[in-house]
Formats: sequence, structure tokens, C-alpha cells
Amino acid sequence: MTLDPFLSTKLRRLSVIGMITVVYVHAFNFDDRYLWPGRPFEEAMNLPNFLQVLIANGLFRFGIPLFFLRSGFLIADTEEKYTPLTRVKKRLQTLVVPYLAWSLVGLLLTYLLEISPVTAPFVESSWLRPFNNTPLHQFTWLQWVEGWVVQPISFQLWFLRSLFVYSILYPLLVNGLERFPKSILIFLCLAWLLSFGFVIEGEGLFFFSLGILLRKKEVNLKDLTSLAMRIRLWWWLPALLLLKTWISFQPYIPVPLGYFLHKGIQVPLVLAVWVLYDKTIGLMASVIWLDRLNRYNFFLYGFHVPLLYYATDWVLHLLGRNDYIRGGVYLLLPVIVMGIAFLLGWILRQISEPFFKVFTGGRN
Repeated sequence: MTLDPFLSTKLRRLSVIGMITVVYVHAFNFDDRYLWPGRPFEEAMNLPNFLQVLIANGLFRFGIPLFFLRSGFLIADTEEKYTPLTRVKKRLQTLVVPYLAWSLVGLLLTYLLEISPVTAPFVESSWLRPFNNTPLHQFTWLQWVEGWVVQPISFQLWFLRSLFVYSILYPLLVNGLERFPKSILIFLCLAWLLSFGFVIEGEGLFFFSLGILLRKKEVNLKDLTSLAMRIRLWWWLPALLLLKTWISFQPYIPVPLGYFLHKGIQVPLVLAVWVLYDKTIGLMASVIWLDRLNRYNFFLYGFHVPLLYYATDWVLHLLGRNDYIRGGVYLLLPVIVMGIAFLLGWILRQISEPFFKVFTGGRN
């Protein structure tokens, strides 16, 4: 099985677009910044707050499901190239090495900022450090190891950890999906809906398995466009996104309603993005900026947290926490952080290609 050039390019470009949306999810800057499916908010429902919740906890929540779907699809596409053992070795290079490298960067950056009296308050207020926000200079050596390997300050790295586990489970998943595809998918869908996971996180396993199944069954992905039109996706999806956001500001509405609405919207969101690409970017002969940024996408992934958190608290400290100021910071600061991350990747690639590959898992 080989991917046609259009599909291969589409998957690369959607990876960049998805990563940009993940940055905006993590840029959320309410006083309580922890986002979970369907969570209610105590802030006033005004324009900047409504837009921030609509984007961060609604419209841009397709990134992680899309990444897992893409990963499952691609691992199934390259199955014949690797034995189970060589696949694990490959994943150690592409996932575990950058996981450890970026986790160490997050630790060192945090340590440097917390020893300065100017920046220490913003490290403190961000609450990214493990062990109940214990300062790093008070860590024992065991806490340093655990903070590096198990509880990274760069919390977005959980995706690499989960993907590595899924890769090890790949032979079992393929066997199960070939023999009992409906039963396995239903079980994994329930695990995803309930956010169930113990050691093996269920958050992405459903989409990862769905990607495997799409490739194994050689589903014609172009049919998804007609599916979107047939179910009138463009009519009801925007309405559901607005409804879900409105519910987030209504304390009298039961939390489970918002929770399952949040979960249920993710699948049609992924479908909408997949189809919209064909109707917009896919019609262009060349989108040079997306193709170039794809080289440094891993730097945006690895570097934006914790930098974005510390920078947000610093800027809001300088400008104030007025809702409209917070809204402006939410829209603009990620652009600056993304620029820094891409520039850092470009500089490192010019200085040392081997060192660059450490942070990208061997990717060029």
C-alpha cells in the first residue's frame, strides 16, 4: 500500500494546522486555565470570554484526535516495512528520544526562570511544576528523574508517551480489529467517551485504532466529502459549537451535558477539517509556508509549553487581567511564541543537523 502524493501532502499540512490549533488550546488564559471536556466557567459571558472558550474548548479541539488518527493510519501504511521489534526500535528514536529531550528543555528553562527574582513569580503562578508546584532547586535527585521521565513540566509530551505505548500494542490492535472490528471500536469509543485509562490512556486509542482500520480496509477517504454533505455537517456543527460554548457559562445546566456534547463534537470536527482542506488549501497548487513550517513542527510542539504559560502570566502581569486584554493576549501571544519556536528550529538546523534531529526524532 502506498499513499498517493495528494494524500501524503495533505497529512503533512494538516499536522501543521493541527499543531497551531493545539497551541491556541494551551494559550487559554482564564484564572483557572485547566481545560477539561465540558467544564463550566465562572467568568462573565462577554465577547472576549465567549470567543476564547469557543476557540480553545470547542472549535480547535480537533487537533489531538486528528494526530492520533493520522498516526494510526500511517503506522498501518508502513506495517510491511518493520517487524514488531524494528518498529519498537524506530519508535524509540522518533518518540522516546524527543520526549526526553523536550522534557529536559522544559525542566532547564523552568529552573533558569525560577532562580531569577524577575521571572520566578510567573513560574510560581503557572503551576506547571510537579510535586505540588515544588521549586526545582528543592528537588531531590529522584524528583528530578521523575520530573524528567514521568511528570514532565512540558505536559503536552503525554502524546508521545501514549503514541509509543500504542505502537507497542499495534500487533494486538491489528489482530483485534481484523477479527472483531465493530466490538473493538465500540469498546474503545466508550473508553474515549468516559476518558477511561489506567497505564494505557484511552484518550487517543479510539482515534488511533480508527486510523488503522481506515487504512487496513482501504477506505476511499474522498467519500468523506460526500458524507459531510449528506449529513448536512455545515448546518448543525456550528450551531452545536455555539450551544456548547453557551452552556459552559450556565452554572445551572448539568455538567455531564456539556461533557458529552464536547466529546461528541470532536468526531464531526475532524471530519469538517478533513473536508475543508480539500475545499480550500487542497485546491492550491502550492502552499509553500505550510510545507516549510512542517520541517519545524516538532519544535513548535516541544517548545510552546512551558514558554507560553510563563509568557502569558508575565504579559498579563504587565497589562492587567481585564477580559478584553486577556482576549487580545490570547489571540496575539501564540503567534509570537510560534515565531520563536520556528525560528529556534531553523537556527538549530543551520548550526547542527544531528542535534536538530535529536529534538525531532530523526525527522528532517
